[in-house]
This record gives sequence, C-alpha cells and structure tokens, in this order.
Amino acid sequence: MIIGAGEDIPDKAPEVSQSIVICADGGLQHAQRWGIMPHLVVGDLDSSTGDVEAWCREHSVEFLRFPVEKDKTDGELAIDAALARGVTHITMVGVWGNRLDHSLANLDLLYRLAQEGITGEILTGNARLMTLTGKLALTSGVGKTVSLIPLSERCDGVTTKGLYYPLCNASLHKGSTLGISNKTVSESIEIACSTGILLVVVPKK
Repeated sequence: MIIGAGEDIPDKAPEVSQSIVICADGGLQHAQRWGIMPHLVVGDLDSSTGDVEAWCREHSVEFLRFPVEKDKTDGELAIDAALARGVTHITMVGVWGNRLDHSLANLDLLYRLAQEGITGEILTGNARLMTLTGKLALTSGVGKTVSLIPLSERCDGVTTKGLYYPLCNASLHKGSTLGISNKTVSESIEIACSTGILLVVVPKK
C-alpha cells in the first residue's frame, strides 16, 4: 500500500495487515493518524513534519530521501520502490485531492502499473478506482453507480453482467462517455475487457 499526502482519503484506516506500507513524503501524517507504521518512507520530505519523522525513526522505519528538484513525483518514487520489492498489487490512498495535477498524474501511474501487469487501485473518500485488463468481479450491492472509462485509446470486448445497461463485446473509445453512470442490478457484478486498459470507478453513493 502507498499512502500519499492528498486530502481526499477514506473515512476509516485502510486494511494493511498483509501489506508492505510505503509512505510518499507527507503521507506520513495520514499514517500516524491512522496508527499505521510504514515499512518505508520515500520522497524529498518537504511535506513531512519533524515530529512525525522522529516517530518513524524511533521505530527504525527505512527512509529513501531524494532532492526536492527531481524528475519524478514522490508518488512515482513510491511506486518504483514498491515494484522493486516485487509486489503484484498496489493500493494507493491519499493520492487524490486539491492538487488536480497530481491526482491526474496518479491516474497515469495506475495506467503504468496495468501496462506492467500489476493490478492497482486508488481509494478516496468518495470512490474506488480500479484498473482492469481482463476480468473483474465485484460485490457492491444493488443500485450502486459504476462507470467504465478507457485509459487506452480504445478498449475492445467490453462485456458486463449485473449492470442496468449491459455491454456485450462493446468497444469503448477515449473521448466517449458511453461507460459513464451505469447502475448495478444485482449484488455482484462482472466486467470483462479483452484488449486495452479500462478504469472502473465505483462511487460510495
């Protein structure tokens, strides 16, 4: 799991018992508030406070410090560190907020992960965003909104089960809103995509 400094975060602490936890700089504040001890802190540490850093050092947390002037965001550096440790799935929290440029860049990081065969998701206070390159099954309850957005230029073979507006071997293209605001009609749904990288967005309400 990667914890960033973004303001749009889940109400409750994410489950991390089976995870390698990496904080991207100011994400340390979220981790401390949730009572989560990270395994690694990555970044230029320009957003972290001294007391939080001291809290980590007391528990022998590893730090990877980078200069403020660099070619990657702290979030991407955290992704690099996670991949170097052999993870096969990455959940990101605290990567969405008032810095829209960073939020959109983090969507690109999800795309990069999918290209490299790594499943990824972003958890915000209002939604769950997941990449899909094959098949996905979700249990979300009836009447929930689900949106499908192509991250690739086109996604072919898009087929859904359990949605009000079913898709069968459909093609979704960038620049089209065909996949926006569908609704679940069963407790569980299935989504498949034969080619391309699809973003699945499930708002809380």
